[in-house]
Amino acid sequence: MMRAIIVDDEPLARDGLRMLLGAHAEIEVVGEAGNGIQALALVERIRPDLMFVDVQMPEMSGLELAVAVSTPDHAPAIIFVTAHDEYAVRAFDVHALDYLLKPVDE
Repeated sequence: MMRAIIVDDEPLARDGLRMLLGAHAEIEVVGEAGNGIQALALVERIRPDLMFVDVQMPEMSGLELAVAVSTPDHAPAIIFVTAHDEYAVRAFDVHALDYLLKPVDE
């Protein structure tokens, strides 16, 4: 089972993604964060396999978060989930697994 966290500053977006992921038994959502700073602490504590990350967030962008969590001893896979298509190239520069545009549906 893959352990995942959701990082988005919009609670409704987190709720919707959690609901969609609930249909996939192979993914367990083990935490959520409303910004990149909270996500950093969560990653250190939980050490998820997978992260679903918004790009534009206060304090630390999703792209900055991706760089910060990419350490030699543990680098979770990152799927960006955003309403902004203009960051796709940069997302793959920081080794994104995928880039999904909101609204996300099944």
